[in-house]
Amino acid sequence: MRTVGIICECNPFHGGHGYLIRRAREAGAECVVAVMSGPFVQRGEAAICDPYTRAKAVLLGGADLVLELPFPYAAAPAEFFAAAGVEILYGIGVRELWFGSECGDLTLLSHLAELCDSEAFQAAYADSKDTSLGTAEAYLATLSSLCKRELTLSSNDLLGIAYLRAIRKSCPTMIPHTVRREGSGYLDTSVGEGYPSATALRRIWREQGLDAVLAHLPQTVRSVYAESGETYDIAFAERLILGYLRLTSIESLESVAVLSGGLASRLKNASTESVDIEGLLARTATKKYPNARILRGILFALTGIDDAGLRAPVAYIRLLAANAIGCEFLSSTKKTCRLPILTRRTELPDTEDARLQAAREEQAYALYALCKKTADRSICWKYPPFIAKKA
Repeated sequence: MRTVGIICECNPFHGGHGYLIRRAREAGAECVVAVMSGPFVQRGEAAICDPYTRAKAVLLGGADLVLELPFPYAAAPAEFFAAAGVEILYGIGVRELWFGSECGDLTLLSHLAELCDSEAFQAAYADSKDTSLGTAEAYLATLSSLCKRELTLSSNDLLGIAYLRAIRKSCPTMIPHTVRREGSGYLDTSVGEGYPSATALRRIWREQGLDAVLAHLPQTVRSVYAESGETYDIAFAERLILGYLRLTSIESLESVAVLSGGLASRLKNASTESVDIEGLLARTATKKYPNARILRGILFALTGIDDAGLRAPVAYIRLLAANAIGCEFLSSTKKTCRLPILTRRTELPDTEDARLQAAREEQAYALYALCKKTADRSICWKYPPFIAKKA
């Protein structure tokens, strides 16, 4: 069975995700495995819908198997997000990775990934990070300087480079494929021709309500989202966030992943002057410290994630959804799978790494339950995987 993998957030699932899956199918994929972010996503935001709802949508949108990309990797910078996703796919025997990119040029992205692993790049990038440039800008400026040409790369191009670097480092037999992104840009908030971005869909959902967004979603997933209930937003947990930052010492905050380089002090000071998360971000953000880094830092502070936590290996995988083809794939890889695949907490491996991962996930889900207008109990381990019945 030719099995391919995608790493996604699907926040929410949109036409671009469906297009990527269709392209993989057209190329001969018989089974599509999606590794999908859990309650929090890469920019440090709370996913608009819970992982169980989103996983069901991914399955009905064309995938055969949906596994959770666990916290903290799902909310981490591209390097760690990509490494964990690739590690999970490779660990269960998937040897092809499909991803979208704005440029759609695998040769260029592969060359840049190789360049990023060079000593020349690492030295130049370390120097550029000390300037007022943001991380992504410093990264792109360093690449452009070493290539001796002005590079125009966007969010998914940079994430694609991170995937390719992860493959080069630990999964050299994995075969990458990229598909040029169709429709709106990743951060485009407008709905124009083609596939609207997830950013635009979330804006419509929050500003105009569920009915307004359903018309922009693929027909196959509308019924799933129609039953999704209240949306999640980290702003609903702003009193907890402000209280924690005000009561926590700068020394403690400085030990948190991504809060180095003066950001901990800046965030602490901003919390004493802010009454909501919008004001907190406005007072803290600079070109060097964009909102995504600040939100990640807040999440990691609340859940105790330090640099070692980001670099810890994935200890197990959680199954979120599968159809008959996905179940067949799981059955065929059971003996060779490097990572245990769990459906309930009682299956947790008796190892220190597994216990640490479970504790971090449970903290993340506990925080996520507060990211609703009406605070709820944690849904971690609450629901069994969605298994689609044969047609």
